[in-house]
Amino acid sequence: MKLFGKFKWWLTAAALAASGQAFSNDKAPIRVLVGFVPGGTSDAVARMLADELRVILGRTVLVENKPGAGGRIAAQALMAAPHDGTTYLFSPDSWAIFPTILQTPGALRYNYLEDMAPVARVISYPLGLYASPGTGAKNLKEFVELAKKKPELTMYASAGAGSITEFLGVVMSQQFGVKMTVVPYKGAGDVKTAILGNQAPVGIMAPGDIFQYVSDGRVIPLGFMTQKRWPVFPNVPTMLEQGYKVTQGEAFMGLWSTKKTPAAERQKMEDAIKKAIANPGFKERMLQANLSPDFGSGDEMDKQVRSLIQFWTPVVKESGFKP
Repeated sequence: MKLFGKFKWWLTAAALAASGQAFSNDKAPIRVLVGFVPGGTSDAVARMLADELRVILGRTVLVENKPGAGGRIAAQALMAAPHDGTTYLFSPDSWAIFPTILQTPGALRYNYLEDMAPVARVISYPLGLYASPGTGAKNLKEFVELAKKKPELTMYASAGAGSITEFLGVVMSQQFGVKMTVVPYKGAGDVKTAILGNQAPVGIMAPGDIFQYVSDGRVIPLGFMTQKRWPVFPNVPTMLEQGYKVTQGEAFMGLWSTKKTPAAERQKMEDAIKKAIANPGFKERMLQANLSPDFGSGDEMDKQVRSLIQFWTPVVKESGFKP
């Protein structure tokens, strides 16, 4: 009977492991995947968060950059990893529209609504359009008028092919009355380099990526793509204030896991993130980086993403985007 009991336990353990419900290892390192190159907001926030989680969880937390395809490479790496609570994806919300844009069979190895599980929102931020001084534009209206005369100014840098930063160009084209053409990079760090080096006239970024260069005039903020001004930079107007209805740039970043990951592991990480964001020291570091911490539960994130998918589906279709 004792032998049978041990055999039964082994069968149960094997079944759990096979289904992805492996036993938690509280001492195993935690991997946080980032789908963009170092130097951008995603990478910076992931590393600040990892510092806090090491203390709160008492475990090694490693950040791994897996750039490319607008974050899809990192998302697919998450799906390929063990579903045991040791691997997570830190990303902007933009990657969640991939099920909308990648309808080609085999183009995407996961279904967001069926496979992914939001864990916690970490920050909220406004996307904005930033220009190189070489454009000659001091504000958005000037830029639009110049772009109508100079086609080379209609090229805008995005943080990845098939990301929301690309499809915001569709909305801009509708509002500006001029066709904007995307030039995709592998992350916000590369977009920043392109703008600073006059390799791209304009680019869409989060303020944390670029605002240190605004004060010295190396970059011109043309407007936030939000309903209201952002409190961290109250002097920068929205595009809406300037007469252009581009308000879909209210974004957030958070941590994702998979639905196969045990709910207890996801809850443990959500609780740890909530504690990290409540830490005054962490908040101060975020504010110094021109970022706004904004905790949200996994359920809140899920509602936000489903709303995003509903909005962007017709926009992506209109764009004619091909993966």
